[in-house]
Amino acid sequence: DDWLGKKMEDYTLRYVIRFYGQMATSAFFFKVPNIVAYFVCKGAQLSLENGVCQHTPLVFLQLSSIIMRSGNNIACAHRIAKDAVALSERFNLSDQMAQLSFLFTNAVGHLEWFHAGVQRLRVCFDSALSSGNAEMGFFCALQLVIFSILSGEKELTSLLKDIDYYLHLLETYKSEISKKYLLSYRETVSMLIDKGEATSIEAKEYLGDANDPGNKFMDTYYCQQVLRNFWLGYGERCRHFAQKGFARIPQGKYFFHIIKFYYGLSLLEMLKKKLNYVRFKEVEEIIESMKVAVKHADSNIRN
Repeated sequence: DDWLGKKMEDYTLRYVIRFYGQMATSAFFFKVPNIVAYFVCKGAQLSLENGVCQHTPLVFLQLSSIIMRSGNNIACAHRIAKDAVALSERFNLSDQMAQLSFLFTNAVGHLEWFHAGVQRLRVCFDSALSSGNAEMGFFCALQLVIFSILSGEKELTSLLKDIDYYLHLLETYKSEISKKYLLSYRETVSMLIDKGEATSIEAKEYLGDANDPGNKFMDTYYCQQVLRNFWLGYGERCRHFAQKGFARIPQGKYFFHIIKFYYGLSLLEMLKKKLNYVRFKEVEEIIESMKVAVKHADSNIRN
């Protein structure tokens, strides 16, 4: 708390921290995680040694994301993220609000109430578009859609209309970065409504090279396949895609927790029909791991 109240006086250092945050963001999109970690740690170190400034929240949200993905200290990552958001409110960073909200929900959003995340992201989406930061607005829209799917915050046909609206905006802004992810989410919602019989569209999700470890879209793809197949009653396919997801998704990423949750439910359904000691032990382990999530956001799990 004392450190959060210590303001950085050196304006040169403020620009250096901003540079580190921007470089970390660029390295993330170029898929160079080691470089991301380097710049984030440099920026965090400068802030810890010299006090906070308006660029500190970004660096510490990036740091919380790195810690979260490692899966080693969830509580620490959550605390850092919440302190960073509180700090951003102190500096009134309206121009950074969309990016900071996206980073927060992407890193630790699953540890808080999904409905609250949806409301925050909806505001940030509108703010980003009105301020000319369309790409960040679309990233917020992606988070908004997946949180809406997971929480049941919106009726599926209404959610499908929202997704089609976002796709229309992507065409208007000629943006391709978010499109394949949004198409994947649309496919899930369409399948859950009517198995795509009347709600599907011609455009489909594009996987790219499924064997490329750097293909981050596969994380989304496996998560969506688990969701679709579980709710459509295809237990074996659900478990198949869950195993695929476990093999490549970092344990701290929220997609990993979502997959584990539905994998556990699918195993329970299987055990009702045929008892299997090995699978039973798996379910027990999943329940133990879910207890950590329940401590942070019990409504996301219990519902």
